[in-house]
Amino acid sequence: MANAETSKPMTPLKCLLEAEKIGARELLAFFIVGLSFAFITFHLYTGMFGHPEAHLYRSLHLTGVLVLCFIMFPLRRESWSAKPNVCTAIDILCVLLSIVVEVYYLLDVEGFEYRQVMAPADMDIYMGIILWLLVLEGTRRSLGLPMVLIAIFFTFQALYSDKMFWIFYGPPTSLPSLALDMFMQEGGFFGMPLGTIASFVVLFLIFGAFLEETGTGRTFTDLALGAFGSKIGGPAKAAVVGSAFFGMLSGSSVANVTTTGTFTIPLMKRVGYESKYAGGVEACASTGGMFTPPIMGATAFVVAAYLGLSYLTVALAAAIPALCYYCALFATVDFHARKLGIPPLKKDEMPNVKQVLKNGAHLLLPIGLLVYFLISGYTATTACFWSIVGLFIVSFLKKSSRPDALNIVSVCEAAAKATIVTAMACAAAGIIVSASTLSGVGLKLGTEIVSISGGHLWLALILAAVLAVILGMGLTTTAVYIIMVVTVIPPILQMGVPALAAHMYALFWGVLSNIIPPVAIASFAAAGIAKAGPMETATTGFRIGLPGLMVFATFVYNPALLMLGSVSDIIINCVGCVVCVVCMAGVLEGFAFTKLNILFRAILAVCSILCLSPRWDLTFVGMAGGIAIVAFSYINAKRNGSSGGKIAEAGA
Repeated sequence: MANAETSKPMTPLKCLLEAEKIGARELLAFFIVGLSFAFITFHLYTGMFGHPEAHLYRSLHLTGVLVLCFIMFPLRRESWSAKPNVCTAIDILCVLLSIVVEVYYLLDVEGFEYRQVMAPADMDIYMGIILWLLVLEGTRRSLGLPMVLIAIFFTFQALYSDKMFWIFYGPPTSLPSLALDMFMQEGGFFGMPLGTIASFVVLFLIFGAFLEETGTGRTFTDLALGAFGSKIGGPAKAAVVGSAFFGMLSGSSVANVTTTGTFTIPLMKRVGYESKYAGGVEACASTGGMFTPPIMGATAFVVAAYLGLSYLTVALAAAIPALCYYCALFATVDFHARKLGIPPLKKDEMPNVKQVLKNGAHLLLPIGLLVYFLISGYTATTACFWSIVGLFIVSFLKKSSRPDALNIVSVCEAAAKATIVTAMACAAAGIIVSASTLSGVGLKLGTEIVSISGGHLWLALILAAVLAVILGMGLTTTAVYIIMVVTVIPPILQMGVPALAAHMYALFWGVLSNIIPPVAIASFAAAGIAKAGPMETATTGFRIGLPGLMVFATFVYNPALLMLGSVSDIIINCVGCVVCVVCMAGVLEGFAFTKLNILFRAILAVCSILCLSPRWDLTFVGMAGGIAIVAFSYINAKRNGSSGGKIAEAGA
């Protein structure tokens, strides 16, 4: 099995492998590797045999995350090559304090539970403050400063709301009350989001890390390239399909970009796509994986927990919007390739599908096993655990994927690092949720949104989307969603929107902030690989993904797109949505098999919007008009013999 490339940054495992002698740095690396292995093994064990009591389990999980965070994200980032210094001492102090807080809880669990329902002791308050500081510092190291500043603001807003302004003004919360809610109750640090991460999201992160280590991502890309490489714009279409398949398993847009984009982006550039366009395609395709079943990233599990629904229900609700999103990307890259005359790949440039399946088909079996368990009604924990076991077993069937001890340790290290980022986001979001709930600012913000929108749902939805994008500039998708749960979603629910639709709306816009400027992290990651300007790539990616964004802007009015309604409603809305995004792709490209003049583009834009109407008659009118124009363009292109670079003017 292929290990990490030498170009990748230094990791504890790599440090050990390249060590010529044993010193302090190597001992620290050995400790991190061992701790990562123990952390992952603990979660595999609890996934198989069950979890202890909720608060105990979540506190153990958070302590492990904090300890790993302060070591894997040291205060001085070049610590791997530096001698111990003051920064090292601070790292050690943070680790020790994390352990002290956990030991304080474990030494008197019964007394701690008694004080939960009575009143916290002074020492509880002190420990709560220490944990608050540790969570903020861990969040700063793993996620950056924006999340920390928001958490600090909401904390002090709760304590000093009588000195605030606007919706932030109100009666202050006492420090003991805040400590009780954040540190001792099943909220705050140890709330449901962190519990969701600890219970089964960790298992999916292990599964995704194992898939990446076995080369499954390259298998998906090769299969997509073999299937679509011979078509016009083949590399871009392969990027869309391959990134969709791998992204729905990895659950991280940036990880997906760096995994599949390192292969697809150079290939797109080689056949004629601009650097910024190649990066934009990969960013959009990778981001879509975070709301594409069966895994959909960590946030989908939090959505299911908040709604009290099975994960399968949430996954099914996301199926049609995800399908339409990728149809939009596929149509966009197809029309763009035809407009520019980008040729398909030559036969010798494409992988052999039969050979790819021969070498990697066994790695796809655990994915089928995962889907089977989820559809059969098993819990997400059970489904993922046995999928990991299945992946481990089938990986031995081929020498190319057969793991050794180093591969297994590498999986543990990668999964532990991914868990840190996700868990710290949930712990910090717990601070925001707890503080805003106690101060009532979340309810006030919701009331203000209703007031600004004048009771108009469409305006409230726009405000919610804008808030999600603004929060997405510095927060993870999970954190954005959790904040929206306590601020924006309640007023939307008051306007009569089904709960599933409101929560999925928050989820999708939290995800899409990854490709919406000015801070589009997936596009920035793709820009680095494409060697293009970050903002140019982000702007291009936003334009590429715009047809797909229409789906998420309107499914609140069409709950059938979330599998809510009769079979006929679902089918009609699904077909209408596909026609809508294809038409809008033609409008934005100014091309649909042939060049479209202004009149045709205007008519096609109107038809596209009508396709998403909740009224069947308008939907049918939009579909009929859109299909007619696209079909006319196709026939006109055939008649004029235009394909790719040859352009015939539609309606000329």
